[in-house]
Amino acid sequence: MSNKIVSILGCGWVGKALFDFLEKKTVLVHCLSRDVKNNDKEKKYICDVLVIAIPPRDNYLEVIEKTLSRVGSSTQIILFSSISFYDGKSLVVEAEALLTQLHEERVILRLGGLMGYDRVAGKYTAGRVVDSDSGTNYVHRDDVVAIIGEIIRQEVVGEIFDIVAPIQSTKREIFAQNAKIFGFANTEFLKDNRGGKELSPEKVCKHLGYTFKKENVDSFWDESN
Repeated sequence: MSNKIVSILGCGWVGKALFDFLEKKTVLVHCLSRDVKNNDKEKKYICDVLVIAIPPRDNYLEVIEKTLSRVGSSTQIILFSSISFYDGKSLVVEAEALLTQLHEERVILRLGGLMGYDRVAGKYTAGRVVDSDSGTNYVHRDDVVAIIGEIIRQEVVGEIFDIVAPIQSTKREIFAQNAKIFGFANTEFLKDNRGGKELSPEKVCKHLGYTFKKENVDSFWDESN
């Protein structure tokens, strides 16, 4: 993997962690912005791997299309998609369709709720009342980064993976646990509703031979784990 050039479009919370991870593997890594002209000027589209990690908002589809038109046909593309695909979120669905149409050497990662470190489940609803409980589909950032590393190393293409931790819980249970650990107010749930789509990382584990670092959402914020 150390002889590859990787460009990351969107070096945010996960993208920057991926950048740091790859640099430690002595990979040459570029951070791309949404500014296509500047990326062109700095020759950041000359790469073996392109990771698309920008959130689906603003001119999302336009940026993806312009970016794909500038990389080589043999470039491995890894798209950060979302499990909101299954809820029919339009930009997410359209982005996957666009990538499938424009580029063959692609991998689509339908990411669950990104958690870990300073992203604590229940923190942003502390003290609030929400409509109903539901099952979780969280994934720790460390596993997202490590899985991408394996996809690059193994040169995987033509696959779609659901990326969620193997052992999930409910929002009610996780939010209450974290409120106690971190000292913020509890979230109140009006209804007990454990519905929602149950997703599994079995496909990605089998394909890559990957074992999750953070298997259980109950221990995402346990420093001893």
